[in-house]
Amino acid sequence: MPLHHWLSPHYLNPKTISTLKTKFHNAKPFLHLELNNFFNSQKIKQIEQALKTESFEFKQADLFQFSQTKDLISTKNKVLQEFRAFLISTEFIDFMESITCCKLKQKSIDLAGTLYKDTDFLLCHDDQLEGRKIAYFLYLSTMKKDDGGTLQLYNSIKNKPTQIQTTITPHFNTFAFFQVSPKSFHSVEEVTSKKQRLAISGWFHDK
Repeated sequence: MPLHHWLSPHYLNPKTISTLKTKFHNAKPFLHLELNNFFNSQKIKQIEQALKTESFEFKQADLFQFSQTKDLISTKNKVLQEFRAFLISTEFIDFMESITCCKLKQKSIDLAGTLYKDTDFLLCHDDQLEGRKIAYFLYLSTMKKDDGGTLQLYNSIKNKPTQIQTTITPHFNTFAFFQVSPKSFHSVEEVTSKKQRLAISGWFHDK
């Protein structure tokens, strides 16, 4: 599945890929990257519209409050089926491995839509679960500082979170990801406006 059918041309340049690799491995407080305007503009609009037709289930616990679809492996929507097929394609897995230097399992991914509305949140945690190697987020809405909903990355000492060092504000067609590790502590700031935070997120698995 050719990368140029899906990704913005800028990200296909070998020099760009080399720069992104360096940026990823130098990132603080842990390995992460934020790629703006990542997907082809026509593709991303189709993905956004397709996701809005999926059913979202409200989920609530001490750690979180937001709405989520079922894993999109079960979707009947052809646009989302094609998107999932691209993410697990050999070409895209190779692209991700070239930046992260992580060996990722072929044809294996978790993928779901998430929707955060006013007062929704996700408290600090590290995402560690057997098999998870790279956590990723495709933002399908744009939030401003006063809206909340930022992805917050924490410093840690002896694998315990201390304070927020880096924040990623969702912007439409931004693809962000980080390496799951004992120090990959992160949270989603409470949404404090009527704006909805729509995204697709999940995990690539290790071999």
